[in-house]
Amino acid sequence: MKTILALSILFSAIALPTLGELTVDDIEKIDEKIRASEDRTQKHVTQQIESLKTPVAWLIGILVALIALIGVPLVALTIMIGWRSIKDNSQEKINQELREEIEALKQQQIVRP
Repeated sequence: MKTILALSILFSAIALPTLGELTVDDIEKIDEKIRASEDRTQKHVTQQIESLKTPVAWLIGILVALIALIGVPLVALTIMIGWRSIKDNSQEKINQELREEIEALKQQQIVRP
């Protein structure tokens, strides 16, 4: 029983400082440390973002150049194929008219030998 009483008093004496309240000065010190930590974190994040801006800009530039290198010839090819198709259609129309004229001339020659 004496041992339990002695240990209880000892543990109570050890635990007593943990029951103390924080003072205004303690809270202000903690707040200053938190602000300093936030400032360092913000500076670090800003530095990391700044270091990524140049590679990202280069990557976007390369992608735009690649799209231009592939897209411009495709657009030109599409325009050329469309122009050729229109030209072929008009040529086919002329050929059809000539065939009809030749056929008509053959019919006239058969009728008047």
